[in-house]
Amino acid sequence: MANIDPSCSSITAVLVSYNSTRVLAAALDSIEALEHIIVVDNGSSDGSAELARQRCPRARVIEAGANLGFGRANNLALEAVQTEHALLLNPDCEMQPGAFAALIEASRRYPEAAIWGPKIYDAPGVLGLCYRPAFYKPQPKELIDPQGDLCTEFLTGAAMLLNMRLMRQVGFFDPWFFLYLEDDDLCERARRAGHPLVLINDAHALHRVRQSSAPSMRLSYRRAYCMTLSKFYMQYKYFGPLSSAGTMLRVGIGSLLMLPINALTLKSERVARSAARLVASLVAPMRVRAERCLPQPPR
Repeated sequence: MANIDPSCSSITAVLVSYNSTRVLAAALDSIEALEHIIVVDNGSSDGSAELARQRCPRARVIEAGANLGFGRANNLALEAVQTEHALLLNPDCEMQPGAFAALIEASRRYPEAAIWGPKIYDAPGVLGLCYRPAFYKPQPKELIDPQGDLCTEFLTGAAMLLNMRLMRQVGFFDPWFFLYLEDDDLCERARRAGHPLVLINDAHALHRVRQSSAPSMRLSYRRAYCMTLSKFYMQYKYFGPLSSAGTMLRVGIGSLLMLPINALTLKSERVARSAARLVASLVAPMRVRAERCLPQPPR
């Protein structure tokens, strides 16, 4: 790891790993200028925690012992952050040269913002899903690559810089979300508290989309299941039980109709996704009723 950059001393990087050895080293190398780094390992079986210790000896590695999900694992690290800012970074993301300087300068230019986000590219010149309208609004088919800083309604949790003073007031991640949409919820709560979200034009990151885990039928099922649960909870949380019930009814009927059609294609991952959505549409209402007593994120 290279020398620490004192100008970045206000930032603590937070990475959550889960069987991420294929990409974790590159992510850690991209934050080598930072003095403060926390890695939370979600019960990996591929040596991700050991790799983090070897690649970045100064990093604090927290072994969760089980897969807590994205939000809860990040919360473990955020509770330990003592710096002014926290950089959340997916293990399949790499910060690009000059990104930290641009983000720090932006934090001074927009001190009232709760979150600042870099522009994230899936490949050179190919802008990824780093910003968009709020989850309940129509979504564009294609994002414009802005040529300046941009106030937005959503910044992706794949790479975001948090204003820790404000985020302690807003609250960290809602622990109900296991995977997906927890960043939507975080951004929505920050905006409703009156704090802007700003995409920073001169800060860039590279996202190696879905390279952290090898594709499989099991993974397709798990992702579709978690996404469906998260969509239901977002609807329930912000629009009430009737809206969420209607959403799950549509998802359940659609998945039931698509299941035999996808089976005829002999494409196992499509079958897995349809089955997962069907099961989740049945389970989601019961889970919400059973788990409404979960502790909410700190305010």
